[in-house]
Amino acid sequence: MMTTGQATINLDDPMIYARLDTQDMAGYIAGLPTQCRQAWDAGQRWPLPAGLRRPSRIVVLGMGGSAIGAEVVTTLASRLSPIPMQVVRGYTAPPVDADTLVIASSWSGDTEETLEAFQQTLGTGGMRLAITAGGRLGRLGPEMGYETFTYEFAGQPRAAIGWGVFALLAILQRIGAIPFESGAAEAACTELAQCATDWGIDVPTEQNAAKQIAQRLHERIPVIFGADILEVAARRWAGQMSENAKQWAMFATLPELDHNLIVGFPGPDVTRDAVYVVQLDSMAVHERTRLRIALTGEELDRNGVSHDELLIGGTEPLDTIMRACYLSDWVSLYLAMLSGADPTAVGAVSRLKDALTKHQR
Repeated sequence: MMTTGQATINLDDPMIYARLDTQDMAGYIAGLPTQCRQAWDAGQRWPLPAGLRRPSRIVVLGMGGSAIGAEVVTTLASRLSPIPMQVVRGYTAPPVDADTLVIASSWSGDTEETLEAFQQTLGTGGMRLAITAGGRLGRLGPEMGYETFTYEFAGQPRAAIGWGVFALLAILQRIGAIPFESGAAEAACTELAQCATDWGIDVPTEQNAAKQIAQRLHERIPVIFGADILEVAARRWAGQMSENAKQWAMFATLPELDHNLIVGFPGPDVTRDAVYVVQLDSMAVHERTRLRIALTGEELDRNGVSHDELLIGGTEPLDTIMRACYLSDWVSLYLAMLSGADPTAVGAVSRLKDALTKHQR
């Protein structure tokens, strides 16, 4: 149990989830392994358009929860494929040529940054693909001359990471852009299912690593250090802490932070009480970077900064990255319960979107 002010929060009490998680974010999180399998199968079955071929370059346009899956695939591509791949988060697309595959990823199909950037690339040659659950992006393909892969998902975009990773990965595998074995996808889904068993709501706190991590992070600012291929997972952690638990969170990457942020560990003094660092480690990380994790932990200790080093399991990059991302889903859910927050609501995002509509160009 954890006490917050006058309230005692027991993460093993199902009534807490019934009271706070009224839109069942917990159910969407628990369903991720099944979602990943569905997305992989759908990507494998989708009739490939005749014009979709092996590109010389891949550019994915997306924001927030609709971009994080592409970040995972981009990390895999950097290990497995000679074809450069990048994710663009914003209004401006980079210059592209006739051999470039540009992919617009938007769950809603109405993300204004993605739509504007994608429109800049239309009619300029090359291959165009939209991955979406609907909206303008889903409707305008025939009129605007791009192919569309559509899927159905009723939850929040951030909870659709399975579609963002596995559908995109399946399509890129089929056109020869990323050499990837189907068995590795199935293995990752199987491991995620075991993680759901280990970290789920019904698992008591004493045996539940995700609940224990949430308790340590409660009323602190999480700062997530992602080593090597786990940089994308660190980004995911920070995003999930903010969106699900409704609090500040940040991320940094190793080895880069050992060339700058490490110098700032001593101050200001308020840092020692305000932040809690989580270092994400894996056997898949470069051996020198793994050494840096240990030495960086010593520097955190030297400066009195609380921290965890989490060794993420997995035998393949996809398995490892998805495990790390999935742990953040569960931790952020439990952190929301400890904070008395609805893990689904995103009122600030909605208000900002409404305000932007009053300033149409």
